[in-house]
Amino acid sequence: MLLDVKNLEVSYAKNSKPTIQGVNFKLDEGKILAIVGESGSGKTTVIRAILNVLPGGGRVSDGQIIFNGKNLVKLDEKGWRSLRGKDISMIFQDSGAMMNPVHTIGKQFVEYIQTHSDLDKNAAYKMAEEKLTLMNLPNPQNILNSYTFELSGGMRQRVGIAMAITFQPKLLLADEPTSALDVTTQAQIVGELMFVTRGTGAAMIIVTHNLGVASYLSDNIIVMSQGRVVEAGATAEIIKNPQHAYTKSLLASVPEMGKNRYV
Repeated sequence: MLLDVKNLEVSYAKNSKPTIQGVNFKLDEGKILAIVGESGSGKTTVIRAILNVLPGGGRVSDGQIIFNGKNLVKLDEKGWRSLRGKDISMIFQDSGAMMNPVHTIGKQFVEYIQTHSDLDKNAAYKMAEEKLTLMNLPNPQNILNSYTFELSGGMRQRVGIAMAITFQPKLLLADEPTSALDVTTQAQIVGELMFVTRGTGAAMIIVTHNLGVASYLSDNIIVMSQGRVVEAGATAEIIKNPQHAYTKSLLASVPEMGKNRYV
């Protein structure tokens, strides 16, 4: 068992009621879990809690997050520095927005690699080139010499994925990684995420409101509403035989074509 989340509760200082309550799930190595639900359902809060990057004074107020036998809730800052970026990495909704716009991709990528390794600058640059090539980005040298605003949304996401997989993490956390992209680019990014996880054996949790993406990518699905898990199970079972009214409403919202619903 790679990850075991037990009775997770997340609270914010200004709110008397927890934002997330009673979230439980397990994730094995090499498996993909999708967390689905509408905006505000608590999906992103769950994965940010796992990586301890909750915004606005958010904190895990109850429960356990057991990763590789360690309770992440008990980690100190030194422990987190050794874990983030190496064993657990995150792919953000818009990777470009998480990078410094006044520095080139190359400067940031090389600094990231050197922060987590003892490679010199030249070796780090070569590693960055290799990871960009793996993500089907042409002319990686040009990408490394570019600024984020010079890249398309799809290219920025590929850069974000390349950085996230640099050290072959055991767990990838993907926060709506395709929602800001056009349909064609979404399909390409989903294919690359599948390639990365199946190719390296990494486990992944993907947060999405797109049931089509969840259906294609994941082995299991968790459905969240108002900070709670309302349904969970194998992807095929959730899609074909939903039990909760909220899950049924999400499925009903997927567009049909020729009386077929593509999930």
